[in-house]
Amino acid sequence: MDSLNNNSIDLSKKSKKHFCLFDKTNSNIPSGGITYIIAFIIPLIIMTALYIAREIYPFGNNCYLRSDMYHQYAPFFSELWNKLRHGESLTYSWDIGMGTNFTALYAYYLASPSNWFIVLFPQKYMIEIMNAIIILKLCLSSVTFTYYITKHFNNRKCSIALFGMFYSLSGFVAAYSWNIMWLDCLVLLPLIIFGLERLVNENKCFLYCITLGLCIYTNYYIAIMVCISVVLYFIVLIIAYRGTRKPVIYFKKILNFAIYSLLAGGLAACLLLPEFYAFTLSASNNIEFPKKLTLYFSILNTVTRHLIDVPVHLGLEHYPNIYCGVAVLLLFPLYIMDKKVDLREKIGKSVLILAFLTAFNLNIPNFIWHGFHFPNSLPCRQSFIYVFFLLTMCYEAFTHIRSMTTKQLGAALWIAIGIMLFIEQIFAVDETYDFTIVYLSGAFILIYALLMVIHMKHDFRVPVILFITFSLCIIECTINMDSTGIGTTSRTSYLLDYDAVKTVTSTVAEDDSSFYRMDKKFGSRSNNDGAWHNYHSMSTFSSTSNGAMEKFLGKLGFEHSFNAYKYNGATLVTESLFSVKYAISNRILTESPLRTYYTGDDGEFIYKNTYTLPIGYMTYNDPYGWEGSEAIGSGIDNQNSLIKNLTGISNVFTLTYENSTDTGFEVKPVKAGHLYMITKNTACDTVTVTIHGSEYTYKDLKKGGTIIDLGYATPEDVIVVSADTSMNASVYTLETSRFKEAFNILNNNSLNVSEFTNNKIKGTVNADKDATLICSIPYDKGWSVYIDGKKVETNDIYGAFISVHVPAGEHNITLRYTPVNLILGCIITSLCIIILIGIYFFKRMCRMNVISTDSWPVLIQELICEDDVILMDIRKTKTQSICDDDINPHDSPMPLDDFSLDELDDFDNLDSDESNHAD
Repeated sequence: MDSLNNNSIDLSKKSKKHFCLFDKTNSNIPSGGITYIIAFIIPLIIMTALYIAREIYPFGNNCYLRSDMYHQYAPFFSELWNKLRHGESLTYSWDIGMGTNFTALYAYYLASPSNWFIVLFPQKYMIEIMNAIIILKLCLSSVTFTYYITKHFNNRKCSIALFGMFYSLSGFVAAYSWNIMWLDCLVLLPLIIFGLERLVNENKCFLYCITLGLCIYTNYYIAIMVCISVVLYFIVLIIAYRGTRKPVIYFKKILNFAIYSLLAGGLAACLLLPEFYAFTLSASNNIEFPKKLTLYFSILNTVTRHLIDVPVHLGLEHYPNIYCGVAVLLLFPLYIMDKKVDLREKIGKSVLILAFLTAFNLNIPNFIWHGFHFPNSLPCRQSFIYVFFLLTMCYEAFTHIRSMTTKQLGAALWIAIGIMLFIEQIFAVDETYDFTIVYLSGAFILIYALLMVIHMKHDFRVPVILFITFSLCIIECTINMDSTGIGTTSRTSYLLDYDAVKTVTSTVAEDDSSFYRMDKKFGSRSNNDGAWHNYHSMSTFSSTSNGAMEKFLGKLGFEHSFNAYKYNGATLVTESLFSVKYAISNRILTESPLRTYYTGDDGEFIYKNTYTLPIGYMTYNDPYGWEGSEAIGSGIDNQNSLIKNLTGISNVFTLTYENSTDTGFEVKPVKAGHLYMITKNTACDTVTVTIHGSEYTYKDLKKGGTIIDLGYATPEDVIVVSADTSMNASVYTLETSRFKEAFNILNNNSLNVSEFTNNKIKGTVNADKDATLICSIPYDKGWSVYIDGKKVETNDIYGAFISVHVPAGEHNITLRYTPVNLILGCIITSLCIIILIGIYFFKRMCRMNVISTDSWPVLIQELICEDDVILMDIRKTKTQSICDDDINPHDSPMPLDDFSLDELDDFDNLDSDESNHAD
C-alpha cells in the first residue's frame, strides 16, 4: 500500500513541457515543434507569393478587396478605427444609416479581438492592415488544424503540416478569405473539436467551453453552424466511446456537454443579446420554414467541387466550395477500407460527412444549417467544417498507408478514376467545367497514388518521397488558390477621393459645431462611404440595417434594396427633414437660393443646403395616420402628402412634364427651380441627363421608384433626357415658396441642440401647445427620451423614426442610447466567467485535497470526478470483500479511503499520455 501511495505522489507531480524543435525518434520523417513552424510558414509563403503575383500593395498598385469587403468591411473597420482612436462609444454610430446600433454591427462584423490592433496603424492603410490580418489568420488556422491532428493522433510528424495547409487554403478559403469576419471561426474550429474530444474522453471541459465561447463571440452567425456540427460530432463521440460504458458515465458526459455549451453561449451573451434585438429590426427578421423539400443538385455534382481549379461559387445556385486537395478522392476510400479504424467511429464520421453533403444538396437542411435563413448568395457557409472532418479522416488513412494492401490502394485509385470519368462524361461535355480541370486533377491523383506505392514498398526512400510530396502538394494548392481566389481592386481607384473628402469634411467640422448629416450626391463608392470617411451619413448597406427605414425611404423615392438604403433619390425636402445639411459631389452643381457652394478640394466639392431642419422638430398636427392612409403614390406624391400631413402645406412639388412612350425627350422649365424626375417603367435601367453642358448617368433604375435629381434650371435651360428604353417619366418642380413655408412651420420651436455625442443628445424646445416631437433617428427601443428629467414613452412614427408627445411649454429634452439587452448580456457574461473560475478552483482544490468529497453522495462524486470510475461498483466490491471470509484479505481491492480521486486522475493522465489515440 505504501508503494502505491508513493507512486501516486510521483504521478501527481506535473512534468514541465518545453517546446522542442525536433523530437527524438527513429522515423525518417522529422517531427516535433518544427511541424507547427512549417504549418505556419507554408501558407504564409503561398499567400505572399500570390500577393506579389497579383501586385497587391506594397508589391504593386492593387489591393485585396472583394464583394462585401469592398462595400462593408473596409468602411466598418475604418469606423471602428475612428472610434478607438477618439475614445468614442461603441454603442452607437451616426456615420451609418442615419444612426445605427454599433454594438450590433460590431457583433456581426467586427467582434474579433484581433481587430483592435488596427488602432496601432494609420487609418489610410486600413486595407493593407486587413490584407495582413487575413494572411495571419489563414496561417493560424493551418497551425490550429495541425495542432489538432498532433493531439488527436499523438504524433508530430511534419507531414501533418500539409493537411494544415489544405485546411487553411481550401476552396472555402479561396471563395471567402475576403470575409475576414468568418476567419476566426476557421482558426477556432480545430480547438473546439479537440476540446470536445477531451470533454468526452477525459471529462476536461474548459478548452471546449472557452474556445466555443470565443467562436460565438467573434461571429455568432458562423458559430451557429459550428454549434450544429458540435452537437452532431458529440453524438458520434458518444457512440464511438471506448471507455467504461455505464449509464452514469454517459449521463455525466451529456451533462458536461450541456452545461459547458450553455456556459460558452453565456460567455458571448454581452454581444448575443443586443444582436438578437437588432435582428428583429432588420429586413432579415422574417423566418419562414420551407414547406417542401427540394433537391438542388446531385451528390455527384457536389463531388466535382473537390477538383482542382473548379471556379468558386458566390451566387445563388448553392454550390459548395469544398476543394481541399484532390488526394482526398484517394484517401477517403482508403479510410473506408481501413481495418485499423474503429468501426463505430468510421460509421459515425461517415454519417456526419453524409449529413454535410445532404445539407449542401437539400433546401431544408440548408435552411437549418444557416440559422433558419436562406443565405443571400455566398452559399454553403459551413463548408470549412466539412473540410475539417474530411481531412481528419483522410489523415488517419494516410498514417496507415504502410499497412494497406496493394489491392486496397488499387481499389481506391479505380474509384477516383471512375469519378473522374463520370465527371468528364456528365459535366465537362456541356461546359459546366473546363475539361482541363478533370485531366489536371487526374494527373495529380495518379502521381499521389504512385508515391503511395513507392512508400509502401521502399522504406529507404522516405526522405525523397517526403520532399516530392511536399513539393507536389504546395504546387497543387498554389495553383488552385491562384486560379480561384484573391480577387483584386485598384488601390488608386479606391483611395482616389480619400484625401480630398477628408479635407473638405474636416473643413466643415471645424466651422460647424451643430449636429448635421452629409452624403455624396455624386461620386459615392458604396453605401457606407460615411463610415469610410467618418462623417454622419444617411446611407447604409449592412445585415443589421433597419428594415423599417428601408421601407420608409423606399416610399419617399430613395434607392433601396434588401438590407440597404441610399442617399440616391434625395430631394431638398427629404434633405431638410433628415438634417442633411451638406452634399458632397465630385461634379460642380448649379447654385440656387436653396443650395450654395461651401468648400472644395482636389475635385471634391461641398454644397450647403440653406433650409435644413435640426435632428428634432415638432408638428402640431396628428402625424401618425400618414403611412396607412396616404403613402400610396410615387416618391414625389408621398413627399407631398407627408409635408401636408406635417404642416398643412399642399403641393410642395408640382407636375411639370410627362412622357410615357419615348426613349428620349427635352424638358424646358417654365420657371426657375429644382427639377426631379421619376421613371415608372421598371424595364428602364439607365437614364442619361444633359444639363448646362454636363452629362449625368443614373443606373440601376430597374428597382423602380428612385427619384432622379435633374438639378436647378431656369426657363433659359434645356434638359435632355435619354434612356435605353421608354421611361414613362414624370418631371416635377419644387415650389420654392411653399417649401420655405413648410420649413418655417416645422423649424419653429424645433429642438435646439446644445450637446450631442455618439449616444446622447441634449437640447430644449418651446411648444406653443401640445405637440409631437419627431426625431430623424431610426426607431430603436434602446433610445430613451427624458423631458425635464422624466422618462417618457417613445413611439415609432411611420414605422421608422422616434417620436414623443411634448406638452405645451418650454422643456429640456435629453435622449440617451443604451443597446437593448446590453446590460443583461454583460451580467450573464460576467456570471458565466465567475462560474467558470469557480469551477476551476473547485476542481483544483479537490485535487489538492483542500476540499474533501469523500462524505458526499457517491453519485455526486462520480459526476464531478474527471475520471470515468464507477465508485458505486468499487464500494460494492470493497463491501463484498470484507464480508467474504473465503477471500484472502491481501487480495482484496484497495480501500477507497486509501485511493483518492486525485490518484485516479493521475493514473488516467498517465494512461492518456502513453496511449496512441489512433489505435
